[in-house]
Amino acid sequence: MLQEKMIERVRELCVQDARIEGAFMFGSFATGEGDRFSDIEFILFFKDESFPNIDQEHWVAQIETLELYFADDYGHHTAIFTNLVRGEFHFEPASRIPIIETWQGYAWFPSLESTIIVDRTGAIERYLRPFVGNPPDRNTTTEVMSVAANFINLVLFGINVLARGEFARAWALLSDSHSNLLKLVRLAEGTTEHWPTPSKGLEKDISVEAYGRYRSCTADLDQARLWHAYRETWKWGCELMKRAARNDNISLPTTIIEELTKRIETGIDA
Repeated sequence: MLQEKMIERVRELCVQDARIEGAFMFGSFATGEGDRFSDIEFILFFKDESFPNIDQEHWVAQIETLELYFADDYGHHTAIFTNLVRGEFHFEPASRIPIIETWQGYAWFPSLESTIIVDRTGAIERYLRPFVGNPPDRNTTTEVMSVAANFINLVLFGINVLARGEFARAWALLSDSHSNLLKLVRLAEGTTEHWPTPSKGLEKDISVEAYGRYRSCTADLDQARLWHAYRETWKWGCELMKRAARNDNISLPTTIIEELTKRIETGIDA
């Protein structure tokens, strides 16, 4: 694959560049899931005294012919190469290596070998070691409550703008609410490996029955179909929230859920 050759090129550049104290790869190729459609993703730590003089775009252009290098909507520096491979690059001073700790509960790697590119001081290995092994446990009280609260909020937000007649905005918010709905589905089915991006690999990760039900939660910009999708999304989400709450002995905001159910059931249809 093109990506594998580019990853090896990054490894060569990191080894040759004495300014780099450590570097590692994350994303699909680090977890062993990369294919010819996947991005390549890296974080590079440069010696503090060298960091201010790093020309990031020039450094990335050494990997492969570079067409675009820019800060995307999330503030990540993104590269698009002429071979249409996408790359995400984080450049940091070595004094910020401890920021790896902030990935706790989010990232995981099957092995250190799959992620570390270069580690001249051993600091990268020391901070990454807690992330090696199985994916983090997502079925915790804090995680379930966060998902439930965000799901409720986005559904309420969505039906309000739908009732106002903002169909495009309602459709976008429906998609946002599905991020939390799919996390609830993954909790129910025990398939939380792709938790940060819950739609990733969905066709393979969840049951045929669950995938079929999810399809009923989707819609285009038609007003009636949007209301139907919101009703199905809310109905299924409530079932999943109650199931997760029973499993973790969590108290859900029942009054809000009941009032929101009434509003959705009596929504303004086309």
